Amino acid sequence: MIDGKEDVARALFSPRMIVDGVLQPETFKLRSSISEDYLSVMRMIFASWMDDIKNIPQRKNRILYGYATLNVKEIRDINLKNVTYDVKDCSLNSTPSHAGIFIIVNGEKLVGGQTLKSVQDGVSQDFLLLAIQRELVEIAQKTVCKL
Repeated sequence: MIDGKEDVARALFSPRMIVDGVLQPETFKLRSSISEDYLSVMRMIFASWMDDIKNIPQRKNRILYGYATLNVKEIRDINLKNVTYDVKDCSLNSTPSHAGIFIIVNGEKLVGGQTLKSVQDGVSQDFLLLAIQRELVEIAQKTVCKL
């Protein structure tokens, strides 16, 4: 289990995640194209975390801007009705600092592109997803670092 005192860094790519230094909800959107079930972050307790961020592939429409830091306890303490957040180790040999932010809604794991079965009547899933993203943006916007 990752200690709540740890900080993690979310790589930021321009132009989708950040505009004029302001984080966009897209920063914390799970990708449907790969049925993503967690948001990748790097554990800053590892000496390699910055290199791990710099090694993330870039493309024409995805240029590394920098990173935002989030405290693990703050992530876990987000108070959004029926939504829980957790940060877990997802290390790989090539990326030892890799971790993930996992989001559970009414006991159901959030997966990019999949419809939640447990969304309450009268609540739009798009609205809920935006609220989930905004909670993370609020924490991350405090510490945005340009590379």
